Amino acid sequence: MLGVGIPSRKGRSIDVFGLLVISGILVLLMAGRTVEPSWRIILGGIGFLDAALAATWILGLPGVPVLILARAALGLVLGLGLMFTLGLATGLILCLLAMALGIAALPRARLPLLLILPGAFYLLVFFAFAVGIIAVISFLKRGPYGGIRWVFVLENYQRALDPLYVQIILMSLWIALVTTGLCLLIGYPVAYAMARAPARWRNTLLILIMIPFWTNFLVRTLALMFVLRSDGPINGLLMASGLIQEPLSLLFTQNAVILGLVYGELPFMILPLYATLERFDFSLVEAAHDLGANEWQAFRRVIWPLTLPGVLAGSTLVFIPSVGAFITPDLLGGAKTMMIGNVIQYQFLTVRHWPFGSALSLILMAMVLVATMIYLRVGGRERVL
Repeated sequence: MLGVGIPSRKGRSIDVFGLLVISGILVLLMAGRTVEPSWRIILGGIGFLDAALAATWILGLPGVPVLILARAALGLVLGLGLMFTLGLATGLILCLLAMALGIAALPRARLPLLLILPGAFYLLVFFAFAVGIIAVISFLKRGPYGGIRWVFVLENYQRALDPLYVQIILMSLWIALVTTGLCLLIGYPVAYAMARAPARWRNTLLILIMIPFWTNFLVRTLALMFVLRSDGPINGLLMASGLIQEPLSLLFTQNAVILGLVYGELPFMILPLYATLERFDFSLVEAAHDLGANEWQAFRRVIWPLTLPGVLAGSTLVFIPSVGAFITPDLLGGAKTMMIGNVIQYQFLTVRHWPFGSALSLILMAMVLVATMIYLRVGGRERVL
C-alpha cells in the first residue's frame, strides 16, 4: 500500500504528509500550553486528526483529499475563533496551517483559484470583518462610562449631520482637495523632468524622490514644526534680513497643515506620474509640432490626455490619506484646524464615544469610496499610449 500510495499522488504525498505532521505537532504543542480545558480538548483532537490523516494519506486510501480539505476549512474557522480567545498569534498559526493544507491537497487544476485564499483571508479578517464590527457599533448607544450598550439607535448618524461636524467634514474635503491640487502642480513638472532626463540619471532621481520614505512620517512632521515655529530658521532668516520686525505666525494654522500634507504626500503624486510619463512616446509631441501646434497646444491636446491615468492615480493616492489625516493637523494645526480624522481620534481615545466615532469613520470611508469609484470610472480603464 505504501508503494502504491506515493505514486498515486503524483509527487504530492511527501508535501501533504509533511504539512500534516508539522500541523499535528504544532497543534498538540498549542494544546499543551493552553489553559482553557475546552480549547485544550479541541486542539488535542485536531492534532490527533492530523496524525490520522497523515497516515491515511501516505497509504493512498480513497477519499482522503476531501477529508483534508474539510480539515483545512475547520482549521480556518477554529483559527478565527482562536484569534479572539487565545490570542492573535495562535489563531494566525492555525489559519496559515489550514491554508497550506488546502493548497497542497487541492487538485492542480483548481489550484489557481485557491491561491487567492491568503489574500482573501487577510482582507476578510482585517478589513471586512473589522468594518463590519465598526458598522454594528455605529448603531449602538454609548455606555455610561464609555464603551457600548446593545441598544440600536440612529442618533449617531443624526448627530453627524450637526452643522459643526458637517463644517469639519467640508473643511477636511477642502484641505484634501487643495493638497491634491498643490501636489499635482508641483509633482507634474518634477515627474516630467525626470522622464525627460538622461537614462543614467533617472534611477538617481527616483531614489531622491523616495528618500523621504526612509524616515518616519511623524519624525518628518516634527522636523517641519521646528522649521515653522516662531524661533525657527524661516522667521530667523526673515528677521535677520530686515523683511519683518516680529516673527510670523506660521505654525498652528491651516496653511501649515496644507504645507505638512503636501510635504508628506508629494512622493505619492510624483511616482505614478513618472511611471506614466516614462512610457510616454514623445515622438507624438514632435508630430504635433509638425502639424502646427505650439508647446501649450501640444501639452493640452497630446501630453495631458495620454497621461491622465497617472494624474488620476496620483490624485487618488494623495486625496485619500489627506482627507483622513490626523497626525499632521494635530501637530501643525493645533486647536485651530480640526479635520475629521482628529474628531474620530478624539471620540475613540478621549471621550470614549465609540458609536459616534464609528459612525464618523463610516462616513469618512464612504467619502473615500466615492473618490475611488470616480477614479475607477474616469481613469481606471487601461489606455494605450
